[in-house]
Amino acid sequence: MALLLAVAACSTKKNTAATRRWHAFTARYNTYFNGKTSFDEQLEAMQNNYHENYTERILMYPVSALPKEKSSPGGPFDRAILKGNKAIKQHSIQKKPNRKSGWRGDAHQTAMLKREEYNPFLKHCWMLVAEGQFYNGDFLQAAATFSYIARHYATEPEMVAAAHIWQARCYAEMGWLYETESALERLQKNGFPAANRKEYDRVYADFLIKSNRTEQAIPALRKVIGTERNRRQRTRMRYLLGQLLAEAGQRDEAYREFGRVASASPPYELEFAARIRQAEVLPPARWQQVLSMLRRMSKSEKNKDYLDQVFMAIGDVYMSRRDTTRAIEAYTEGAEKSVQKGLDLAICQIKLGDIYFTRKDYVRAQPCFSDAISAMPQEYREYERVSRLSSVLDELVVHVEAVHLQDSLQALARMPEKERLAVIDKIIAEVKEKEKREAEEAEKERYLAEQQGRGSDLVQQRPGLQMNTPQMPSLGGSGSQFYFYNPQTVAQGKTQFQNRWGKRVNQDDWRRRDKAMPLTDIGRTDTTGHQRFDEEGNPIAADSTEAQLPDSIASDPKTREYYLQQIPLSPEDVEASNVIIADGLYNMGMIYKDKLENMPLALSTFDELERRFPDNKYRMDYYFQSYLMGLRYKDKALETRSRDRLVKAFPGSDYATAVADPNYEYHIRMMDRVQDSIYEQAYNRYLKGDTSFVRRSYREFSHTYPLATLMPKFMFIEALTYVQSGNVASFKSALQTLVEKYPTADVTELASEMLKGVLRGRTLVQGSLTGMKWDLRFGSDEFGEVSSLDSARAFVDEPQSPHRMVLLYPKGAVDPNALLYAVAAYNFAHFEVKSFDLLTEEAGSFGLLIVSGFSNLQQVLEYYDMIYAPKGYARTVDRAVMFFPISDANYETLLHGKSPSDYMAFFAETYGRQAPKLVARWRTQVAADAREAAREDKAVEQAADEVNDRVQDTDKPTIDELKPEEATPTEEKPAEEPAVNPPLPTEELTPADTTAVTQDQPVVTKKGKKTKAEKEQEKAEKAEKKKREKAQKAAEAAKKKQEKAAKKQSATSVRRRKNKPIEQPIEPVPTDTTASPEPTVPESPSADTTEADTSSVPEVDMDTVLVKPKEITLEYLQKRREVEERKSRMAQEEKAQTQEEKRRESAEQRKQQLKEREAQRKQKEKEARERMKQREKERKEREKANKQRLKEKEAARRAAQREKEAARRAKAKEKSR
Repeated sequence: MALLLAVAACSTKKNTAATRRWHAFTARYNTYFNGKTSFDEQLEAMQNNYHENYTERILMYPVSALPKEKSSPGGPFDRAILKGNKAIKQHSIQKKPNRKSGWRGDAHQTAMLKREEYNPFLKHCWMLVAEGQFYNGDFLQAAATFSYIARHYATEPEMVAAAHIWQARCYAEMGWLYETESALERLQKNGFPAANRKEYDRVYADFLIKSNRTEQAIPALRKVIGTERNRRQRTRMRYLLGQLLAEAGQRDEAYREFGRVASASPPYELEFAARIRQAEVLPPARWQQVLSMLRRMSKSEKNKDYLDQVFMAIGDVYMSRRDTTRAIEAYTEGAEKSVQKGLDLAICQIKLGDIYFTRKDYVRAQPCFSDAISAMPQEYREYERVSRLSSVLDELVVHVEAVHLQDSLQALARMPEKERLAVIDKIIAEVKEKEKREAEEAEKERYLAEQQGRGSDLVQQRPGLQMNTPQMPSLGGSGSQFYFYNPQTVAQGKTQFQNRWGKRVNQDDWRRRDKAMPLTDIGRTDTTGHQRFDEEGNPIAADSTEAQLPDSIASDPKTREYYLQQIPLSPEDVEASNVIIADGLYNMGMIYKDKLENMPLALSTFDELERRFPDNKYRMDYYFQSYLMGLRYKDKALETRSRDRLVKAFPGSDYATAVADPNYEYHIRMMDRVQDSIYEQAYNRYLKGDTSFVRRSYREFSHTYPLATLMPKFMFIEALTYVQSGNVASFKSALQTLVEKYPTADVTELASEMLKGVLRGRTLVQGSLTGMKWDLRFGSDEFGEVSSLDSARAFVDEPQSPHRMVLLYPKGAVDPNALLYAVAAYNFAHFEVKSFDLLTEEAGSFGLLIVSGFSNLQQVLEYYDMIYAPKGYARTVDRAVMFFPISDANYETLLHGKSPSDYMAFFAETYGRQAPKLVARWRTQVAADAREAAREDKAVEQAADEVNDRVQDTDKPTIDELKPEEATPTEEKPAEEPAVNPPLPTEELTPADTTAVTQDQPVVTKKGKKTKAEKEQEKAEKAEKKKREKAQKAAEAAKKKQEKAAKKQSATSVRRRKNKPIEQPIEPVPTDTTASPEPTVPESPSADTTEADTSSVPEVDMDTVLVKPKEITLEYLQKRREVEERKSRMAQEEKAQTQEEKRRESAEQRKQQLKEREAQRKQKEKEARERMKQREKERKEREKANKQRLKEKEAARRAAQREKEAARRAKAKEKSR
């Protein structure tokens, strides 16, 4: 019971002096102690295991070598972080203490109540967590933790200052130097306690060094060294100070600092580096003393592992004396005697390669840079430059060696047979001698390896002894890295391999004594020893003479046949050899010009090519290249000479046309700036169907920039404009020109396939380029094809799985940043507990904003209803944005070959009852987009019709001019097919339908003219108008006669009525039923009768006259006409609807046929591309193998020649004795 009371009294829910002391004591000597112990062990291990490159400026702290951004979570300090978090969780006291009377006037109690944490020791646990994150390399998380510490302990100035100093250090390690400087300036301005001065000085000095402010960093670093207690770290800082002094030109001060480092008994590697740096900073006048010191160091047994650094320093001394010959010897010796094969070897090779490169000796520079790349980490500052030079020189040396080899083989071919065989015999003797030496060296290395193997067995038997061999890091765990991604571990592995097996050539079966393999190549080889193939890639059969040669003889470099088969003896072989030489010289010249920028060497190479082969196929190219070099280097003589030669030798070519332009220099300088904008503008107009603009732009562009890099693409879209207009002949001609003129362009392959389709008679697909954007499939290739694996995917019904809300919009139609801000602001304002993740992605022509964090479908549907509420954001964003929920699994399926329409069809079928509004909105939006696309297509069609209507056929008579028998209702055939397919729908009106046409505007037809029915309707209306006028005149005449008769018979009339004038005339019904659709009515007086003499009209009774108009009044006829017109319009609308349905059905069938044809075409194109890629791959592999074979043969030849020369000298020396 007492124990329970004691535990309850020490709960974190109580805040008393006793509970504070108890929790502070427990946190310090329990959890924190274990975490701090682990932290110190890992920090010491980090410092001890860090391998520094003393050749370059070292880092102030080893932690700076970690990546600026952490790629994987966790690290060696995880235990310390765990213990710190555990102590905080178990011993944090945040409950406010009980207030005492008069606490408002007590400053101590007031400050006490403002605190957030009352465990006095817990601040050390917080610092342990943050520092553990820092040394784990998670600098961003550490900065956030330090920022929280500064706010959490705002009442303790020392903790606030310490947290801000560490936060600035985190910024510096991430490379945020501006933020680091701002944080340090803010600390200096606001002031901080004196206890934080040392840490501030360290961070400030590190910041100055990272900012390359050498002059300011030197005094700051001196100050830090004076306060550093760790002996090893203090020695490292002194070495860094010496490097900074050397960079600042203070050589005497640097010499003293390096001397203090060497005399401080540091690790030998650091001591050796300090001695080397001392030699480097000595005054140039004492260079002989420096060389003597370095020579002594090279003879010391302790320095056998650092000879590359020693000889590199010796080479630097010679370079300071401009003695490049001895510098080359020193660098070469340093590279040969390198043991660690690390960065020091790479630096030696780089310096040696730079000397050769400066001398323009590119062949010797190539292996230097190539070897340096293999020994250099990618983080090294010279890596990019050396990598670029290595790739360029690798490409150059292939052509140089090919030319040299063919010249040597042709020289052998021109020798008498006896001399030729003598040369071959000498080479064979050198090869045999070389093999003998290699066998002796291999035997020696094998013996040493066996001895070392016995020693390693002895070490394993004696646990007290351990070999210092590199250990492969584990692939799992935190901070791990794949073995072959770490250059240091790879270099250590190479050293371990060489210690056990010796130096081995990188070849197959390196452990076997007999490496001879039977020759497996079949078929005939060319003069260089390469396999010959026909156009289909099949090997050419060997002739009878070569077939009789045994494989072992033909492939054995110790036989004459091996060399004789490579010599070009026949005219055909000599011609083939000359082709290789011409190709090599031209490629060498282009590399000298473009990649090495050596104009004299490029010109001399082109001149050599023309001297040796006056009629070579590269003349026009290198004439133009020479002209460009004259322009670039302001050499007017070269420019004029090259232009004249080009125009004279190749008149009418693109090159000649270009150089003949007096403004060509201006155009060529502006070409890169304007060609993209011109092409983009033309491409956009092409998408809109403006073929005339595209063709006009192409003509102007080809005239001004005939050599532009975008010319093939411009030619391609110009050719496609003929597809829109249906001009097959022009389309075929444009494609043929493109394929012939630019055979290697990226669009040539596609143009070639189209040309083949046209030649095979395939039909062109005309029409608009606007399509349904929601039908585009995600994850498809550039031709819209989807892999079989992706096409087999299907959406799944998982309403309880995690879901996300996708906001889908066409790229370019919506501002993604504004949309992201609107969604984030809404979520932040309406969800205080629930947090959503926002992610923006792109898929094809769509942009996606993904709101994730929903547990199931119901939650995301509730969110959907909220955003469409009056206060939601869905109604305020652009209408082009579409909203739909989707599960995580279905989202992956959507991105692999499915379209938004596919998913919404699945959603409507599966969840349509749960979200009817969502489905309805989607369908409404898709329908609106379809109507918009249809309007765009119609606008394009009308534009094309307007272009075609500019030329009218004035010779053909109109309908009014035709005779009655010519005005038949047969359909006229248009003089020219419309530019856009399908054309606008038209409706032919028969004569019986004329009453339905009440608009002022005529019906639009294909050619913009009135149809026959319209003209016949106009004739009928004119005739009816005349009849109405006649009827009105007759009615007026009848009225007058009626009035006159009424006066005469007024006395005797039984039914006398007052005579009133008739307001509306009686309209007689026309007797010609073919001219008017009115129904049959009782006959009225004809026009002929009304026009007769009024005296012949008999007197009629008033009642008879007045009753008859009541039966057939004008109002009655108008109503009957309106009824018939409505019937006619309804019949016409039904007819039009039927025609529209038929047209749609035919259009759908045609569209389906086109889709099937397009799918077949794409499949064939895909198969053709795969075949071409496979052939190209095989060709490159053969070419690579041939080049490798050439290199090996040339290397063997050179080695044999050197051995032969050595033997000759030895023999001459013996004779002289």
